Amino acid sequence: MKSINPSMNSEFHALRVMTLMSDQDRDGMRWLSEMLDALDIREVAKFPSLSTAHAPLREGKFDVIIVNVDHGGLMVPSVLKTLDAESHFVRFPHILWVGQPTLAGVEPTQTNTIFENITGPRIGGASVAALSAHARLARQAGINVGMLCGSSKAAFAEALRELLLARPIQKDVVAGAVESPTEADVIEVLTTGKNLRVMLQPQYDLGTRRIVGAEALLRWNHPSYGEVPPAVLIPMVNRLGLHLLLFSFVETRVIDVLLALKKHQIELPIALNASSETVCTPGLPERLAEKMRRAGLSPQLLKIELVGDLPIVDELRLSASLNTLRAKGFPISLDDFGQGSATLNLLAKMSFDEVKIDGSFVHDMKTNASSRAVISATLSLVRLMNLRLVVEGIEDESCIGALFSLGCRTGQGYALARPMELADFFECVGKD
Repeated sequence: MKSINPSMNSEFHALRVMTLMSDQDRDGMRWLSEMLDALDIREVAKFPSLSTAHAPLREGKFDVIIVNVDHGGLMVPSVLKTLDAESHFVRFPHILWVGQPTLAGVEPTQTNTIFENITGPRIGGASVAALSAHARLARQAGINVGMLCGSSKAAFAEALRELLLARPIQKDVVAGAVESPTEADVIEVLTTGKNLRVMLQPQYDLGTRRIVGAEALLRWNHPSYGEVPPAVLIPMVNRLGLHLLLFSFVETRVIDVLLALKKHQIELPIALNASSETVCTPGLPERLAEKMRRAGLSPQLLKIELVGDLPIVDELRLSASLNTLRAKGFPISLDDFGQGSATLNLLAKMSFDEVKIDGSFVHDMKTNASSRAVISATLSLVRLMNLRLVVEGIEDESCIGALFSLGCRTGQGYALARPMELADFFECVGKD
Protein backbone atom coordinates (compact mmCIF):
# COMPACT_ATOMS: atom_id res chain seq x y z
CA MET A 1 0.00 0.00 0.00
CA LYS A 2 1.31 3.49 -0.86
CA SER A 3 1.99 6.19 1.72
CA ILE A 4 -0.23 9.25 1.95
CA ASN A 5 2.59 11.30 0.46
CA PRO A 6 6.35 10.94 0.09
CA SER A 7 7.11 13.22 3.06
CA MET A 8 5.62 10.67 5.44
CA ASN A 9 8.64 8.42 4.97
CA SER A 10 11.03 10.88 6.56
CA GLU A 11 8.55 11.91 9.25
CA PHE A 12 7.48 8.61 10.78
CA HIS A 13 9.50 5.75 9.32
CA ALA A 14 12.09 5.69 12.15
CA LEU A 15 9.51 5.38 14.92
CA ARG A 16 9.64 2.34 17.17
CA VAL A 17 6.02 1.38 17.77
CA MET A 18 4.31 -1.09 20.09
CA THR A 19 0.72 -1.99 19.30
CA LEU A 20 -1.73 -3.47 21.79
CA MET A 21 -4.64 -4.99 19.92
CA SER A 22 -6.71 -8.05 20.79
CA ASP A 23 -6.34 -11.07 18.48
CA GLN A 24 -10.14 -11.19 18.37
CA ASP A 25 -10.32 -7.72 16.85
CA ARG A 26 -9.41 -8.74 13.31
CA ASP A 27 -10.90 -5.62 11.72
CA GLY A 28 -9.02 -3.40 14.13
CA MET A 29 -5.73 -5.20 13.51
CA ARG A 30 -6.22 -4.97 9.75
CA TRP A 31 -7.02 -1.25 9.95
CA LEU A 32 -4.02 -0.50 12.18
CA SER A 33 -1.65 -2.41 9.89
CA GLU A 34 -2.92 -0.34 6.97
CA MET A 35 -2.34 2.88 8.89
CA LEU A 36 1.21 1.93 9.87
CA ASP A 37 2.04 0.82 6.33
CA ALA A 38 0.68 4.07 4.93
CA LEU A 39 3.05 6.03 7.17
CA ASP A 40 5.97 3.76 6.31
CA ILE A 41 6.37 2.69 9.96
CA ARG A 42 8.32 -0.55 9.81
CA GLU A 43 9.62 -1.17 13.34
CA VAL A 44 6.42 -2.49 14.95
CA ALA A 45 6.06 -4.96 17.83
CA LYS A 46 2.55 -6.37 18.14
CA PHE A 47 1.09 -7.65 21.43
CA PRO A 48 -2.41 -9.03 22.03
CA SER A 49 -2.75 -7.66 25.58
CA LEU A 50 -1.17 -5.36 28.11
CA SER A 51 -0.12 -8.22 30.36
CA THR A 52 2.03 -9.74 27.60
CA ALA A 53 3.84 -6.42 27.04
CA HIS A 54 5.28 -5.79 30.52
CA ALA A 55 8.71 -7.26 29.82
CA PRO A 56 9.25 -5.40 26.52
CA LEU A 57 8.03 -2.17 28.13
CA ARG A 58 10.64 -2.53 30.87
CA GLU A 59 13.32 -2.52 28.20
CA GLY A 60 12.21 0.98 27.18
CA LYS A 61 12.76 0.50 23.44
CA PHE A 62 9.54 2.08 22.16
CA ASP A 63 8.71 5.63 21.10
CA VAL A 64 4.94 5.21 20.83
CA ILE A 65 2.40 2.73 22.16
CA ILE A 66 -0.75 2.50 20.03
CA VAL A 67 -3.51 0.86 22.02
CA ASN A 68 -7.22 0.21 21.73
CA VAL A 69 -9.18 2.02 24.44
CA ASP A 70 -11.47 -0.99 24.87
CA HIS A 71 -8.62 -3.44 25.33
CA GLY A 72 -6.50 -2.08 28.17
CA GLY A 73 -5.75 1.36 26.76
CA LEU A 74 -6.85 3.24 29.86
CA MET A 75 -4.52 1.20 32.05
CA VAL A 76 -1.35 1.81 30.03
CA PRO A 77 -0.35 5.10 31.76
CA SER A 78 -0.79 3.48 35.18
CA VAL A 79 1.26 0.45 34.13
CA LEU A 80 4.04 2.68 32.79
CA LYS A 81 4.11 4.57 36.08
CA THR A 82 4.37 1.30 38.02
CA LEU A 83 7.13 -0.03 35.77
CA ASP A 84 8.98 3.28 36.09
CA ALA A 85 9.00 2.91 39.88
CA GLU A 86 10.71 -0.46 39.41
CA SER A 87 13.19 0.26 36.62
CA HIS A 88 13.19 4.06 36.08
CA PHE A 89 12.61 4.90 32.42
CA VAL A 90 14.89 7.52 30.91
CA ARG A 91 11.71 8.81 29.28
CA PHE A 92 8.19 7.50 28.91
CA PRO A 93 6.93 6.35 25.51
CA HIS A 94 4.02 8.34 24.08
CA ILE A 95 0.60 6.72 24.06
CA LEU A 96 -1.94 6.99 21.25
CA TRP A 97 -5.47 5.82 22.06
CA VAL A 98 -7.52 4.42 19.19
CA GLY A 99 -10.88 2.70 19.01
CA GLN A 100 -14.14 2.50 17.13
CA PRO A 101 -15.43 6.08 17.16
CA THR A 102 -19.11 6.77 17.81
CA LEU A 103 -19.47 10.33 16.58
CA ALA A 104 -22.13 12.86 17.45
CA GLY A 105 -22.15 15.60 14.89
CA VAL A 106 -18.42 15.26 14.12
CA GLU A 107 -17.06 14.22 10.73
CA PRO A 108 -15.04 10.97 10.79
CA THR A 109 -12.05 12.78 9.28
CA GLN A 110 -11.83 15.21 12.19
CA THR A 111 -9.32 14.56 14.96
CA ASN A 112 -9.54 15.43 18.59
CA THR A 113 -6.45 17.32 19.70
CA ILE A 114 -4.69 16.32 22.90
CA PHE A 115 -6.72 17.45 25.92
CA GLU A 116 -9.45 19.05 23.75
CA ASN A 117 -12.62 19.31 25.76
CA ILE A 118 -15.29 17.81 23.45
CA THR A 119 -18.26 16.07 24.98
CA GLY A 120 -19.87 14.65 21.82
CA PRO A 121 -17.41 12.18 20.27
CA ARG A 122 -16.62 8.81 21.76
CA ILE A 123 -13.66 6.50 21.25
CA GLY A 124 -14.66 2.94 21.95
CA GLY A 125 -16.87 2.97 25.01
CA ALA A 126 -15.49 6.20 26.52
CA SER A 127 -16.34 9.82 25.78
CA VAL A 128 -13.55 12.05 24.53
CA ALA A 129 -14.21 14.38 27.48
CA ALA A 130 -13.59 11.56 29.96
CA LEU A 131 -10.51 10.42 28.04
CA SER A 132 -9.18 13.99 28.02
CA ALA A 133 -9.47 14.15 31.81
CA HIS A 134 -7.63 10.83 32.11
CA ALA A 135 -4.96 12.09 29.70
CA ARG A 136 -4.40 15.18 31.84
CA LEU A 137 -3.77 12.96 34.86
CA ALA A 138 -1.30 10.95 32.79
CA ARG A 139 0.49 14.12 31.78
CA GLN A 140 0.80 15.14 35.43
CA ALA A 141 2.56 11.81 35.93
CA GLY A 142 4.93 12.68 33.07
CA ILE A 143 3.26 10.72 30.25
CA ASN A 144 2.03 12.25 26.98
CA VAL A 145 -1.23 10.76 25.73
CA GLY A 146 -2.99 11.50 22.44
CA MET A 147 -6.16 10.12 20.93
CA LEU A 148 -7.60 9.47 17.49
CA CYS A 149 -11.19 10.44 16.77
CA GLY A 150 -11.83 9.21 13.24
CA SER A 151 -10.44 6.42 11.11
CA SER A 152 -8.93 8.03 8.02
CA LYS A 153 -5.25 7.89 7.15
CA ALA A 154 -5.02 11.68 7.31
CA ALA A 155 -6.61 11.72 10.77
CA PHE A 156 -4.23 8.99 11.98
CA ALA A 157 -1.18 10.86 10.67
CA GLU A 158 -2.31 14.14 12.22
CA ALA A 159 -3.02 12.56 15.63
CA LEU A 160 0.37 10.87 15.64
CA ARG A 161 2.14 14.04 14.51
CA GLU A 162 0.43 16.13 17.18
CA LEU A 163 1.40 13.62 19.85
CA LEU A 164 5.05 13.62 18.81
CA LEU A 165 5.13 17.43 18.75
CA ALA A 166 3.59 17.76 22.22
CA ARG A 167 5.68 19.68 24.74
CA PRO A 168 8.18 17.32 26.39
CA ILE A 169 7.55 16.52 30.03
CA GLN A 170 10.44 16.59 32.48
CA LYS A 171 10.34 13.41 34.52
CA ASP A 172 10.46 13.92 38.25
CA VAL A 173 13.63 12.82 39.97
CA VAL A 174 12.80 9.79 42.08
CA ALA A 175 14.15 10.01 45.60
CA GLY A 176 16.83 7.40 45.98
CA ALA A 177 17.21 6.90 42.22
CA VAL A 178 20.21 9.25 42.15
CA GLU A 179 22.76 10.24 44.74
CA SER A 180 21.23 12.46 47.38
CA PRO A 181 22.12 13.87 50.82
CA THR A 182 22.23 11.49 53.76
CA GLU A 183 20.24 11.77 56.95
CA ALA A 184 23.45 12.91 58.66
CA ASP A 185 23.68 15.76 56.13
CA VAL A 186 20.12 16.82 56.94
CA ILE A 187 20.75 16.78 60.70
CA GLU A 188 23.92 18.82 60.29
CA VAL A 189 22.41 21.47 58.03
CA LEU A 190 19.41 21.99 60.32
CA THR A 191 21.54 22.28 63.44
CA THR A 192 24.15 24.58 61.89
CA GLY A 193 22.13 26.41 59.23
CA LYS A 194 25.16 26.25 56.93
CA ASN A 195 24.25 26.40 53.21
CA LEU A 196 20.59 26.75 54.18
CA ARG A 197 18.72 29.91 53.20
CA VAL A 198 15.25 31.38 52.80
CA MET A 199 13.97 32.85 49.54
CA LEU A 200 10.76 34.80 49.05
CA GLN A 201 8.22 34.45 46.27
CA PRO A 202 6.16 37.64 45.98
CA GLN A 203 2.39 37.59 45.90
CA TYR A 204 0.77 40.21 43.68
CA ASP A 205 -2.45 42.10 43.30
CA LEU A 206 -3.45 40.78 39.87
CA GLY A 207 -5.11 44.07 38.97
CA THR A 208 -2.41 46.57 39.92
CA ARG A 209 0.61 44.19 39.80
CA ARG A 210 1.74 45.51 43.17
CA ILE A 211 3.37 43.21 45.71
CA VAL A 212 0.95 42.52 48.55
CA GLY A 213 2.77 39.72 50.37
CA ALA A 214 5.20 36.83 49.96
CA GLU A 215 5.73 33.16 50.71
CA ALA A 216 8.93 32.00 52.43
CA LEU A 217 10.61 29.09 50.65
CA LEU A 218 13.52 27.04 51.98
CA ARG A 219 16.57 26.37 49.80
CA TRP A 220 19.57 24.14 50.54
CA ASN A 221 22.75 24.33 48.48
CA HIS A 222 24.64 21.15 49.31
CA PRO A 223 28.44 21.37 48.71
CA SER A 224 28.41 18.05 46.79
CA TYR A 225 24.91 17.77 45.30
CA GLY A 226 24.09 21.41 44.60
CA GLU A 227 20.57 22.69 45.10
CA VAL A 228 18.60 20.00 46.92
CA PRO A 229 14.91 20.06 45.88
CA PRO A 230 12.35 20.53 48.68
CA ALA A 231 10.75 17.30 47.39
CA VAL A 232 13.88 15.51 48.61
CA LEU A 233 14.59 17.52 51.76
CA ILE A 234 11.13 17.78 53.33
CA PRO A 235 10.34 14.03 53.39
CA MET A 236 13.73 13.40 55.01
CA VAL A 237 13.05 16.10 57.61
CA ASN A 238 9.66 14.56 58.40
CA ARG A 239 11.08 11.06 58.58
CA LEU A 240 13.71 12.23 61.08
CA GLY A 241 11.13 14.14 63.14
CA LEU A 242 12.99 17.45 62.62
CA HIS A 243 10.04 19.45 61.29
CA LEU A 244 10.02 21.82 64.28
CA LEU A 245 13.72 22.57 63.88
CA LEU A 246 13.14 23.38 60.23
CA PHE A 247 10.15 25.57 61.06
CA SER A 248 12.16 27.46 63.68
CA PHE A 249 14.95 28.16 61.18
CA VAL A 250 12.56 29.62 58.59
CA GLU A 251 10.54 31.46 61.23
CA THR A 252 13.65 33.25 62.53
CA ARG A 253 14.67 34.35 59.04
CA VAL A 254 11.16 35.57 58.25
CA ILE A 255 11.03 37.70 61.40
CA ASP A 256 14.38 39.21 60.36
CA VAL A 257 12.86 40.07 56.97
CA LEU A 258 9.81 41.65 58.59
CA LEU A 259 12.07 43.76 60.81
CA ALA A 260 14.10 44.91 57.80
CA LEU A 261 10.90 45.90 55.99
CA LYS A 262 9.65 47.74 59.05
CA LYS A 263 12.75 49.95 59.03
CA HIS A 264 11.60 51.21 55.64
CA GLN A 265 7.99 51.64 56.81
CA ILE A 266 6.86 48.65 54.73
CA GLU A 267 4.37 46.14 56.05
CA LEU A 268 3.85 43.00 53.99
CA PRO A 269 2.53 39.70 55.35
CA ILE A 270 4.83 36.72 54.77
CA ALA A 271 3.52 33.15 54.69
CA LEU A 272 5.41 30.44 56.56
CA ASN A 273 4.70 26.79 55.65
CA ALA A 274 3.87 24.47 58.52
CA SER A 275 2.75 20.85 58.64
CA SER A 276 -0.12 19.74 60.86
CA GLU A 277 2.43 18.12 63.19
CA THR A 278 4.30 21.41 63.55
CA VAL A 279 1.11 23.38 64.15
CA CYS A 280 0.12 20.93 66.89
CA THR A 281 3.39 21.41 68.79
CA PRO A 282 2.48 22.31 72.42
CA GLY A 283 3.14 25.96 73.17
CA LEU A 284 3.81 26.99 69.55
CA PRO A 285 1.18 29.79 69.41
CA GLU A 286 2.45 31.29 72.66
CA ARG A 287 6.09 31.11 71.60
CA LEU A 288 5.40 32.73 68.23
CA ALA A 289 3.30 35.47 69.80
CA GLU A 290 6.07 36.26 72.30
CA LYS A 291 8.73 36.45 69.59
CA MET A 292 6.60 38.81 67.53
CA ARG A 293 5.88 40.95 70.60
CA ARG A 294 9.57 41.25 71.43
CA ALA A 295 10.33 42.21 67.83
CA GLY A 296 7.61 44.86 67.91
CA LEU A 297 5.79 43.23 65.01
CA SER A 298 2.09 42.60 64.52
CA PRO A 299 1.13 38.90 64.40
CA GLN A 300 -0.91 39.78 61.32
CA LEU A 301 2.36 39.95 59.37
CA LEU A 302 3.24 36.29 59.95
CA LYS A 303 0.86 34.02 58.07
CA ILE A 304 0.83 30.31 58.93
CA GLU A 305 0.24 28.24 55.80
CA LEU A 306 -0.96 24.72 56.59
CA VAL A 307 0.52 22.20 54.15
CA GLY A 308 -0.60 18.63 53.63
CA ASP A 309 2.71 16.77 53.54
CA LEU A 310 1.87 14.82 56.70
CA PRO A 311 -1.37 13.03 57.64
CA ILE A 312 -3.52 14.57 60.33
CA VAL A 313 -3.35 12.33 63.38
CA ASP A 314 -5.64 14.30 65.68
CA GLU A 315 -8.17 16.65 64.07
CA LEU A 316 -9.37 17.94 67.44
CA ARG A 317 -5.86 18.94 68.43
CA LEU A 318 -5.20 20.57 65.06
CA SER A 319 -8.40 22.58 65.31
CA ALA A 320 -7.46 23.77 68.80
CA SER A 321 -3.98 24.78 67.64
CA LEU A 322 -5.24 26.63 64.58
CA ASN A 323 -7.84 28.49 66.61
CA THR A 324 -5.25 29.42 69.23
CA LEU A 325 -2.96 30.83 66.53
CA ARG A 326 -5.85 32.83 65.09
CA ALA A 327 -6.76 34.09 68.56
CA LYS A 328 -3.18 35.32 68.92
CA GLY A 329 -3.60 37.31 65.69
CA PHE A 330 -1.82 35.03 63.19
CA PRO A 331 -3.63 34.61 59.85
CA ILE A 332 -4.13 30.97 58.84
CA SER A 333 -3.98 29.85 55.22
CA LEU A 334 -4.95 26.47 53.75
CA ASP A 335 -2.42 25.44 51.10
CA ASP A 336 -3.04 23.34 47.94
CA PHE A 337 -6.82 23.62 48.12
CA GLY A 338 -8.45 21.21 45.68
CA GLN A 339 -5.63 18.68 45.80
CA GLY A 340 -7.71 15.71 46.86
CA SER A 341 -10.75 15.67 49.12
CA ALA A 342 -8.76 16.25 52.33
CA THR A 343 -8.51 20.00 51.82
CA LEU A 344 -12.26 20.37 51.32
CA ASN A 345 -12.81 18.28 54.44
CA LEU A 346 -10.47 20.56 56.41
CA LEU A 347 -12.21 23.69 55.15
CA ALA A 348 -15.57 22.27 56.25
CA LYS A 349 -14.33 21.37 59.74
CA MET A 350 -11.88 24.11 60.69
CA SER A 351 -11.50 27.86 60.58
CA PHE A 352 -9.17 29.58 58.11
CA ASP A 353 -8.58 33.13 56.93
CA GLU A 354 -7.31 32.29 53.47
CA VAL A 355 -7.37 29.53 50.86
CA LYS A 356 -4.61 28.93 48.31
CA ILE A 357 -5.98 27.13 45.29
CA ASP A 358 -3.68 24.45 43.91
CA GLY A 359 -1.64 25.50 40.89
CA SER A 360 -2.62 22.44 38.84
CA PHE A 361 -5.99 24.05 38.10
CA VAL A 362 -4.23 27.15 36.77
CA HIS A 363 -1.92 25.05 34.58
CA ASP A 364 -4.95 23.43 32.92
CA MET A 365 -7.32 26.38 32.73
CA LYS A 366 -6.51 27.27 29.12
CA THR A 367 -7.25 23.78 27.82
CA ASN A 368 -9.71 22.46 30.37
CA ALA A 369 -13.07 24.08 31.00
CA SER A 370 -13.45 21.97 34.15
CA SER A 371 -10.37 23.60 35.71
CA ARG A 372 -11.80 27.06 35.05
CA ALA A 373 -15.07 25.93 36.60
CA VAL A 374 -13.27 24.67 39.71
CA ILE A 375 -11.48 28.02 40.11
CA SER A 376 -14.74 29.91 39.68
CA ALA A 377 -16.56 27.62 42.13
CA THR A 378 -13.76 27.95 44.68
CA LEU A 379 -13.94 31.73 44.38
CA SER A 380 -17.69 31.62 45.05
CA LEU A 381 -17.12 29.32 48.02
CA VAL A 382 -14.51 31.50 49.69
CA ARG A 383 -16.69 34.55 49.20
CA LEU A 384 -19.57 32.78 50.94
CA MET A 385 -17.20 31.86 53.79
CA ASN A 386 -15.69 35.37 53.90
CA LEU A 387 -12.19 34.08 53.14
CA ARG A 388 -9.36 35.45 51.03
CA LEU A 389 -8.20 33.55 47.95
CA VAL A 390 -4.65 33.29 46.64
CA VAL A 391 -3.98 31.58 43.32
CA GLU A 392 -0.59 29.88 43.05
CA GLY A 393 1.25 28.33 40.14
CA ILE A 394 0.58 31.13 37.63
CA GLU A 395 3.15 30.32 34.95
CA ASP A 396 1.50 31.73 31.84
CA GLU A 397 1.15 35.50 31.38
CA SER A 398 -2.16 35.05 29.56
CA CYS A 399 -3.67 33.37 32.65
CA ILE A 400 -3.29 36.53 34.75
CA GLY A 401 -6.00 38.46 32.92
CA ALA A 402 -8.25 35.40 32.77
CA LEU A 403 -7.96 34.85 36.52
CA PHE A 404 -8.62 38.51 37.23
CA SER A 405 -11.72 38.45 35.03
CA LEU A 406 -12.99 35.48 37.06
CA GLY A 407 -12.62 37.57 40.22
CA CYS A 408 -9.26 36.38 41.56
CA ARG A 409 -7.36 39.30 43.08
CA THR A 410 -4.15 37.82 44.51
CA GLY A 411 -1.71 35.39 42.96
CA GLN A 412 1.83 34.12 42.70
CA GLY A 413 3.84 32.17 40.15
CA TYR A 414 6.67 32.36 37.65
CA ALA A 415 4.66 34.56 35.26
CA LEU A 416 4.65 37.22 37.99
CA ALA A 417 7.98 36.57 39.72
CA ARG A 418 10.22 33.65 40.54
CA PRO A 419 11.40 33.07 44.12
CA MET A 420 13.89 35.79 45.03
CA GLU A 421 16.96 36.04 47.19
CA LEU A 422 16.31 38.40 50.10
CA ALA A 423 18.39 41.26 48.64
CA ASP A 424 16.50 41.05 45.35
CA PHE A 425 13.17 40.98 47.18
CA PHE A 426 14.05 44.11 49.17
CA GLU A 427 15.05 45.88 45.97
CA CYS A 428 11.85 44.81 44.24
CA VAL A 429 9.67 45.94 47.12
CA GLY A 430 11.55 49.25 47.29
CA LYS A 431 10.69 49.95 43.65
CA ASP A 432 7.06 48.93 44.04
